[in-house]
Order: sequence, then C-alpha cells, then structure tokens
Amino acid sequence: MNDEAISERQEASKILVVDDEPRNVRVLQIQLKARGYTVYTAADGLEALDVVEKEMPDLILLDINMPRMDGFEVVERVRADEATEFIPIVMITALRDTRENRIKSIEVGADDFIEKPFDSVEVLARVRSLLRIKEYQDTLSKHNTRLEEELQMARSIQEILIPQNGVQELSGFRIASSCCPEMAVGGDFYDIWEIAPNRLGVFISDVMGHGVSAAFVTVFIKTILAEFQQQIEDNPGYLLEILNTRFNDLISSRLFMFATAFCGIIDVAKGELVCANAGHSYPLLYNSDGQMYAAIGDKYTGNGLGIWQESAYETMRYPFDRSSRLLLYTDGVYEAKNAHGEEFTAERLQKLACACVEQSAAHLIASISEAVDAFTGACPKEDDLTLIAIEVAE
Repeated sequence: MNDEAISERQEASKILVVDDEPRNVRVLQIQLKARGYTVYTAADGLEALDVVEKEMPDLILLDINMPRMDGFEVVERVRADEATEFIPIVMITALRDTRENRIKSIEVGADDFIEKPFDSVEVLARVRSLLRIKEYQDTLSKHNTRLEEELQMARSIQEILIPQNGVQELSGFRIASSCCPEMAVGGDFYDIWEIAPNRLGVFISDVMGHGVSAAFVTVFIKTILAEFQQQIEDNPGYLLEILNTRFNDLISSRLFMFATAFCGIIDVAKGELVCANAGHSYPLLYNSDGQMYAAIGDKYTGNGLGIWQESAYETMRYPFDRSSRLLLYTDGVYEAKNAHGEEFTAERLQKLACACVEQSAAHLIASISEAVDAFTGACPKEDDLTLIAIEVAE
C-alpha cells in the first residue's frame, strides 16, 4: 500500500475526542473535521467506552481527569478487549499534570500525549503519525488472518493425506498413531496400507525442518508412495531407491532439503517383517517373549532421501509373530526438550517402550505421549512428533 492510499484512508478515519470540558472538545472537533476526519465526542469515560463499542474509532484523544471514569481506566478497558486493544490512544494532559500521571499513562497503555492549550499543528502531526501506524497494523492483521486461513486449509489437506490419529484396524492389524505438527502443518508423514489379508505395508518419513515448506514435500512423498506402494513386493529398499532418485531430481537439486524414511512389510503368514531404512530413527520391534531387537536396522541404515543420488537401501528381515509389536517414531519425540534444555533422548524412549511392552498399542502410544508432555512441561515443542504402534489384532 503506497503513501497516497494510506493518506486517503487516514482522511476517512474515525476519531473519538473524550473531554469533560466542552471548549476543548469543540476546538479539537473543528480542527479534525477541517482535515476530513469523522469525529465522535464523549464527556466522560463511561460514555467513551460506549462510543468505542458502537463505532470502533481509529484513534482516541482522551483526557485524564474526568467524572465517573478517568482516562487511566478507559485505557485499561480498551486495551483489555481484543477487538480494541490496538486502537492508538493519545492522552490529553494539562500543564498542572504531574510527572507521575504521564508515567502512569504510559504504563496503562497510552501511545502519546498532547498538552493543553492545544497546538493545532502538533495535534494534527501526532494524529497523522499514529493513524499511519494503525493503518499498517490493520494491514498486517488482515494479512495474518489470511495466512492463518491458508494454513488451516493446508492442514485440512494434509490431514487427508495422513491417517487420522487414534486406533484403526486394517488387514488383521491394529494400528495406534499420534501425529502432532509443531505448526499448523508439518514435515512428518506416514501411511499404512493393506497388501493382502494379514499383510500390511507401513511407511514413515520426516522431512527436514517443519512448517509449510516441509508440508509441501510430504505431498510429493505421498504422490510417489501412492504410485509404487503396491509394486514393492518383498523389497522395501526398492521403494526407497525410487524416492531417493525422485528426491534428488526434483527436490534436492533445487532446494537444500532432504528426508529420512522407513518402509516395511509385515506378513503374519510368513512371520516376518521385511524393511529398509533411509536414515530414519530406528524402529523398535518386540517379539513374543518380550525381547526387543534393539533399534532394528541400526547396521543397515542408508542415507536420507536426497543426500546422494547413488544411495542404496538394503532390505532387512526380522521375525514378526502374532505377539510382536512394532513402534515407529520421528526424532521430534526423543529430541523434545525441557525447561533446562535437556532432551528426552532415544535411550529414555527405548526404556519407556520396554516398560510398556505388555500394554496394547493404544496404551503404548498414550504412555509415551504423556511421558514426553510431562518431561517438556510448558516448553513449546520445537519439532513435529509422530508415534505409530502396530500389533496383530486378536
């Protein structure tokens, strides 16, 4: 918005003059109307609040000493309301007003002062300056509102791509999941699909960073996955190679971005998990006697997607019977920090998972989520957090 447009908007601005001395009100009213402003008046604080609620002025010229409600309380009430908290307020002061009154005006939220008797040039200059700031604030607020609407739309789209949080049953398996983006949208992505009865495909990835840019990359991953997920048969490493090639060709060659990923096929009839890893956090697998295969794939992890064009991904095989459970997660879980800057750590996650080995998949996810929340307390999460537990449905 250029200065000329702002100037035109300012001339149409609404100004509220609040003073219990009619002469002062009249002087300001004449000066402001002569410059094209719409002027409202009030003789005390209560009347001023009524005008503010009905007319939403763009600026308030406010006397300090008034009957029924003084200027300080008016400022506090205006600032306490989200709808009016950014209206510029200029306090009208007299020569007799103390330094303490001026300081208190600033403390309660006044933006500026004008002094009686009024200097018309000074008054108009201060009004124009504050209205300009208000116009920029309004413009920024509109942009932020539009951005928030776009982010919510992007979140809705991403929710379509990612299975909903909670518990679902598919192809003889029970899957419990929780995906919590750090922002409205995020870079964590996972998918679960049926290959055949008692045969399940699972994929999880974590795009570098979070927010809108990472979320766009998850759409790219979903597109490739949807194209090839039914063709990988018993070779998940093949899918990761395709993703890596596409990532290098279309993403990494233009943007400095990469992703980690894990892909697996669980076949109850064969009693095995076939999987491949592209630099992703090591999944945890528990067998029938409660023994954990510590961080499966720790010896066969390939490069993250988009790091090197020629990366190869070795397919691994692990026993998976009807009592087994698979836990998948992203690094945002164990890198979550508390108020002291300490991380939750992968070791703490592993110990917690071992302690909960007798719990159902749903209880396992809930226990880990609660433990992370208790550890971080009021500290904001700095990354997306995703947890998936898979077990055979009884």
